[in-house]
Amino acid sequence: MAKTVIGRIENLGEAQAAVRELVQNGIAQEDIGFMADQGHEVPSTAHLNESEGAPSDAEILVTVATDRSATTDLARAILKRHGAADIDERDVEWKKQGWKGRFDAG
Repeated sequence: MAKTVIGRIENLGEAQAAVRELVQNGIAQEDIGFMADQGHEVPSTAHLNESEGAPSDAEILVTVATDRSATTDLARAILKRHGAADIDERDVEWKKQGWKGRFDAG
C-alpha cells in the first residue's frame, strides 16, 4: 500500500539534513518532497552538500512517498531525529486545549 510520510520541521538546516540523510539511506530523491514558506527553494543534492542553511522560523514539510513498511519506518525515524513534529503527540495536546478534531467538531 502506498503511503506518504510527512514531517513538519521548523528549522531549514535540520530539514536539509533530513533530506540528505533520507537520500544517503537509499530513498530516491524523486520520492522526497520539500515544501517551505518564505521563498525557500527545493534543494538539489548539490545545494544540500553546500551548507546546512541558516536556522529559521520557517515551516518546512518534508515528504517521502513509499510503498514499503521498512522505508516508511526509516523515513519516520529520520524525520523525527531532525525535529519533525509528532502529530499524534500534538493531537493529544490540542485536545487537552479543547480542540475536538476536524471531523468531531459537529
